[in-house]
Amino acid sequence: MQRILWLAAALSLSAGAARAAVWDLGVSRTGAAKVPVGILGVVGAEHQNGLDEPVAEVRRVLMADLRRSGVFRARDLELHVAQEPDKILSATRIRDIGVRETVDVLLWVQIGQERGRTVLTGHVYDGSRGNRVEGRRYVGGTDQLRRMVHRFVGELIHRYTGEYGITHSRIAFVSDITGRKEIHVMDHDGYGPRRITADRNISLMPSLSPEGSRVLYVSQKNGAWRLYEVDLASGRRSALPDIGGTVVSPSWHPKGDGYALAVNVDGNQEIFHVRKDGRAERLTRNPADDVSPVYSPDGKRIAFTSNRGGSPQIYAMDARGGRAKRISFGGSYNSEPSWSPTGLFIAFTCQQGRNFKVCLADADGGRAQPITTGPWDDESPVFSPDGRHIAFASNRGGRKDIYMMDTDGRNVERLTYNGANNMAPSWADTEGH
Repeated sequence: MQRILWLAAALSLSAGAARAAVWDLGVSRTGAAKVPVGILGVVGAEHQNGLDEPVAEVRRVLMADLRRSGVFRARDLELHVAQEPDKILSATRIRDIGVRETVDVLLWVQIGQERGRTVLTGHVYDGSRGNRVEGRRYVGGTDQLRRMVHRFVGELIHRYTGEYGITHSRIAFVSDITGRKEIHVMDHDGYGPRRITADRNISLMPSLSPEGSRVLYVSQKNGAWRLYEVDLASGRRSALPDIGGTVVSPSWHPKGDGYALAVNVDGNQEIFHVRKDGRAERLTRNPADDVSPVYSPDGKRIAFTSNRGGSPQIYAMDARGGRAKRISFGGSYNSEPSWSPTGLFIAFTCQQGRNFKVCLADADGGRAQPITTGPWDDESPVFSPDGRHIAFASNRGGRKDIYMMDTDGRNVERLTYNGANNMAPSWADTEGH
């Protein structure tokens, strides 16, 4: 795949240099109020034909990324400014537009072609002063146009939050579109799904590495349940060391120090931590089944599912093992925990009546609150890298599909449309921010 070249001041910047860029947009907002953004124009380069479709796509992606950010409240001002605004309008005139439209930030985006490559230029203006505070130029293949927009919006999000939002993230999931359950990955918005396994058996429980470059999963490819790892860049797949016993529910350590998983030993499932060097350490010793381990963001604790109290419930313990504390107390079935990036909350699958829902609880314990409703099953929640969203699987459309919502349960959005069953999402940043 061609690499997007990010050009600024006629220089191609590395990803690290790109992240170091500081945009002076005024006072950074840390509160809950959304930043009002106005779009001056999303246009094609002058005197270039055949750009109507790319322009329409960029407009859709730009508005969707801004909406999903949870940071901005954007609207198209329908001014359709055809050229770089500061070349045809004075700073006073641009400021007047910002004041009149009551927006703090003004954006202008242009799409063009140079030497057979696609070029996206994005300019940012201060709505209260009218001056251009930054410009960005991206060059790549036509198939990378969406990623150019994602990067542009990600830099804008970073200015206001210190994070890059979800625009640089991807989701791994299980799909049976081939007739067998295989592992797939897609962009955060559901675009560009691709299959990464061809085991032609049953492949389940994907876990994306913290930097989004590798996937752990379990498969029956060779008859027994084994743990495998796929490198997404090369496609290379490798079987990981056999600990002994059936393995399920792998989960990466957030700092890159190996992974946790559940292994069938002594007639039940127990949780192990496996270091990068392959050394395995047993963390639980209980006659009950302990499964679905997931690390806290700092790597110091593990939440997991156990039926040691008689029914499946969420527990948490020190990452080195030891005494476990029960987290969930409402209902007789709670499983599949996911820790928020702040470490303050745990989302999990909970049973409400006859259906499964997504619940949210304080990480230190307390009554869980369901954040989804309806006569269907919602399950396998996972937090987004920025903590503003939760992806989950639901059969609300008939088959199981992957959906995304805000952490309060609002703005539910369907991400998969392949006509198959899609489930078990895992979400990670792709650039290790």
